[in-house]
Amino acid sequence: MAVQINPTVGCDLLDDPPPTGSDPFKVGTLAANIPNILTSGHAYGRVCQIPGLDPIHIRDDDAPASTIVDVKQDFVIDVYWDLSGQLVSAFAGTWVVTIFFDCASSSPLDFQIYSNRIDFGCPNANCHPPTTNNSRQYHASFLVPAGTVALDPNTPTPGTFYELDVSIVLLDTCNSLPTTGIIGSVPLEEVLFFSL
Repeated sequence: MAVQINPTVGCDLLDDPPPTGSDPFKVGTLAANIPNILTSGHAYGRVCQIPGLDPIHIRDDDAPASTIVDVKQDFVIDVYWDLSGQLVSAFAGTWVVTIFFDCASSSPLDFQIYSNRIDFGCPNANCHPPTTNNSRQYHASFLVPAGTVALDPNTPTPGTFYELDVSIVLLDTCNSLPTTGIIGSVPLEEVLFFSL
Protein backbone atom coordinates (compact mmCIF):
# COMPACT_ATOMS: atom_id res chain seq x y z
CA MET A 1 0.00 0.00 0.00
CA ALA A 2 1.24 3.50 -0.78
CA VAL A 3 0.15 6.70 0.98
CA GLN A 4 0.99 10.13 -0.38
CA ILE A 5 1.77 12.81 2.18
CA ASN A 6 3.01 16.10 0.82
CA PRO A 7 5.61 17.30 3.31
CA THR A 8 6.39 20.83 4.38
CA VAL A 9 9.57 21.53 2.42
CA GLY A 10 12.27 23.96 3.50
CA CYS A 11 15.94 24.52 2.88
CA ASP A 12 17.46 24.70 6.35
CA LEU A 13 20.32 22.56 7.58
CA LEU A 14 20.58 20.81 10.93
CA ASP A 15 22.25 23.24 13.33
CA ASP A 16 24.27 20.54 15.10
CA PRO A 17 24.26 17.41 12.92
CA PRO A 18 25.42 13.97 13.98
CA PRO A 19 27.69 12.09 14.29
CA THR A 20 29.62 14.72 16.26
CA GLY A 21 26.70 17.06 17.01
CA SER A 22 23.81 16.63 19.40
CA ASP A 23 20.82 16.77 17.01
CA PRO A 24 18.88 13.49 17.56
CA PHE A 25 18.91 12.27 13.96
CA LYS A 26 19.97 9.02 12.32
CA VAL A 27 22.77 9.37 9.76
CA GLY A 28 22.21 8.01 6.27
CA THR A 29 24.04 8.18 2.96
CA LEU A 30 23.66 10.22 -0.20
CA ALA A 31 25.65 8.47 -2.90
CA ALA A 32 26.59 9.48 -6.39
CA ASN A 33 28.50 7.79 -9.19
CA ILE A 34 31.00 10.65 -9.20
CA PRO A 35 34.08 11.20 -7.04
CA ASN A 36 33.45 12.77 -3.60
CA ILE A 37 36.06 15.39 -4.40
CA LEU A 38 33.61 16.85 -6.96
CA THR A 39 30.30 16.35 -5.13
CA SER A 40 29.41 15.07 -1.68
CA GLY A 41 26.18 14.73 0.23
CA HIS A 42 24.63 13.98 3.62
CA ALA A 43 21.27 12.57 4.69
CA TYR A 44 19.58 12.52 8.11
CA GLY A 45 16.20 11.41 9.44
CA ARG A 46 14.12 11.28 12.63
CA VAL A 47 10.72 10.06 13.85
CA CYS A 48 9.14 12.32 16.46
CA GLN A 49 5.81 11.84 18.26
CA ILE A 50 3.99 15.11 18.75
CA PRO A 51 0.90 15.86 20.84
CA GLY A 52 -0.92 17.56 17.98
CA LEU A 53 -0.53 20.18 15.26
CA ASP A 54 2.33 22.24 16.63
CA PRO A 55 4.44 23.87 13.88
CA ILE A 56 7.11 25.02 16.33
CA HIS A 57 7.67 21.49 17.61
CA ILE A 58 7.74 20.09 14.06
CA ARG A 59 10.61 22.40 13.13
CA ASP A 60 12.56 21.81 16.37
CA ASP A 61 15.58 19.79 15.27
CA ASP A 62 16.57 19.26 18.93
CA ALA A 63 13.32 17.45 19.86
CA PRO A 64 14.21 13.87 20.81
CA ALA A 65 13.49 11.03 18.44
CA SER A 66 10.66 8.65 19.34
CA THR A 67 11.07 4.88 19.35
CA ILE A 68 7.53 4.43 20.72
CA VAL A 69 4.61 6.09 18.91
CA ASP A 70 0.90 6.17 19.76
CA VAL A 71 -1.07 5.37 16.59
CA LYS A 72 -3.93 7.55 17.87
CA GLN A 73 -1.73 10.66 17.64
CA ASP A 74 -0.02 12.45 14.77
CA PHE A 75 3.72 12.06 14.41
CA VAL A 76 6.40 13.66 12.28
CA ILE A 77 9.17 12.23 10.14
CA ASP A 78 11.85 14.81 9.33
CA VAL A 79 14.34 14.22 6.52
CA TYR A 80 17.31 16.50 5.82
CA TRP A 81 19.74 16.11 2.94
CA ASP A 82 22.29 18.26 1.15
CA LEU A 83 24.74 18.30 -1.76
CA SER A 84 27.90 20.35 -2.15
CA GLY A 85 30.72 20.47 -4.65
CA GLN A 86 31.81 21.68 -8.06
CA LEU A 87 29.26 19.67 -10.07
CA VAL A 88 26.10 20.58 -8.12
CA SER A 89 25.09 23.27 -10.63
CA ALA A 90 25.20 20.64 -13.41
CA PHE A 91 22.35 18.64 -11.83
CA ALA A 92 18.62 19.21 -12.35
CA GLY A 93 15.38 17.35 -11.90
CA THR A 94 13.18 16.55 -8.93
CA TRP A 95 13.65 14.65 -5.69
CA VAL A 96 11.28 11.98 -4.45
CA VAL A 97 11.34 10.91 -0.81
CA THR A 98 9.80 7.57 0.14
CA ILE A 99 9.46 6.21 3.69
CA PHE A 100 9.13 2.44 3.97
CA PHE A 101 7.25 0.89 6.92
CA ASP A 102 8.20 -2.78 7.24
CA CYS A 103 6.04 -4.58 9.83
CA ALA A 104 8.09 -7.04 11.88
CA SER A 105 5.19 -9.45 12.42
CA SER A 106 2.95 -9.28 9.32
CA SER A 107 4.04 -8.38 5.80
CA PRO A 108 0.46 -7.50 4.68
CA LEU A 109 0.75 -4.49 7.02
CA ASP A 110 3.82 -3.15 5.16
CA PHE A 111 3.28 0.18 3.43
CA GLN A 112 5.10 3.24 2.22
CA ILE A 113 4.66 6.99 2.38
CA TYR A 114 5.90 9.00 -0.56
CA SER A 115 6.19 12.72 -1.25
CA ASN A 116 5.20 14.88 -4.14
CA ARG A 117 8.22 15.78 -6.26
CA ILE A 118 10.58 18.32 -4.73
CA ASP A 119 12.32 20.65 -7.19
CA PHE A 120 16.12 20.46 -7.30
CA GLY A 121 16.03 24.25 -7.31
CA CYS A 122 18.42 27.12 -7.94
CA PRO A 123 20.73 28.96 -5.54
CA ASN A 124 18.56 30.53 -2.85
CA ALA A 125 19.63 33.43 -0.63
CA ASN A 126 16.66 32.73 1.71
CA CYS A 127 18.00 29.32 2.79
CA HIS A 128 19.82 29.00 6.09
CA PRO A 129 22.69 29.15 5.25
CA PRO A 130 22.14 30.55 1.72
CA THR A 131 22.72 28.05 -1.08
CA THR A 132 25.09 28.77 -3.94
CA ASN A 133 25.88 27.32 -7.38
CA ASN A 134 27.86 24.66 -5.51
CA SER A 135 25.34 23.74 -2.79
CA ARG A 136 21.74 22.63 -2.27
CA GLN A 137 20.00 21.68 0.98
CA TYR A 138 16.55 20.30 1.77
CA HIS A 139 14.29 19.61 4.75
CA ALA A 140 11.08 17.62 4.22
CA SER A 141 8.81 17.36 7.28
CA PHE A 142 6.09 14.71 6.93
CA LEU A 143 3.15 15.13 9.32
CA VAL A 144 1.71 11.60 9.49
CA PRO A 145 -1.95 11.65 10.59
CA ALA A 146 -3.23 9.53 13.45
CA GLY A 147 -4.49 6.15 12.25
CA THR A 148 -2.07 5.83 9.32
CA VAL A 149 -0.15 2.92 10.90
CA ALA A 150 -2.08 -0.31 11.52
CA LEU A 151 -1.40 -2.62 14.45
CA ASP A 152 -1.14 -6.38 14.04
CA PRO A 153 -4.31 -7.83 15.66
CA ASN A 154 -2.61 -11.24 16.03
CA THR A 155 0.06 -10.17 18.51
CA PRO A 156 -0.52 -10.67 22.24
CA THR A 157 0.71 -7.15 23.10
CA PRO A 158 -1.01 -3.85 22.28
CA GLY A 159 1.92 -2.85 20.06
CA THR A 160 3.52 -3.66 16.70
CA PHE A 161 7.14 -3.11 15.67
CA TYR A 162 7.92 -1.50 12.31
CA GLU A 163 11.32 -0.96 10.73
CA LEU A 164 11.39 2.48 9.04
CA ASP A 165 13.70 3.39 6.18
CA VAL A 166 13.89 6.52 4.01
CA SER A 167 14.79 6.60 0.31
CA ILE A 168 15.87 9.85 -1.42
CA VAL A 169 16.19 9.82 -5.23
CA LEU A 170 17.00 12.58 -7.73
CA LEU A 171 14.92 11.96 -10.87
CA ASP A 172 15.83 13.19 -14.34
CA THR A 173 13.50 15.87 -15.75
CA CYS A 174 12.91 14.07 -19.05
CA ASN A 175 12.40 10.41 -18.21
CA SER A 176 11.72 10.39 -14.45
CA LEU A 177 14.52 7.88 -13.88
CA PRO A 178 17.27 8.30 -11.27
CA THR A 179 19.87 10.69 -12.63
CA THR A 180 23.65 10.43 -12.18
CA GLY A 181 23.20 7.86 -9.42
CA ILE A 182 22.30 10.38 -6.73
CA ILE A 183 20.35 8.13 -4.42
CA GLY A 184 20.23 8.31 -0.63
CA SER A 185 18.88 6.31 2.26
CA VAL A 186 18.44 6.69 5.99
CA PRO A 187 17.71 3.65 8.19
CA LEU A 188 15.53 5.43 10.75
CA GLU A 189 15.09 2.73 13.40
CA GLU A 190 12.68 0.16 14.71
CA VAL A 191 9.64 1.87 16.17
CA LEU A 192 7.02 0.33 18.45
CA PHE A 193 3.57 1.58 17.44
CA PHE A 194 0.96 1.08 20.15
CA SER A 195 -2.57 1.91 21.18
CA LEU A 196 -4.09 1.71 24.65
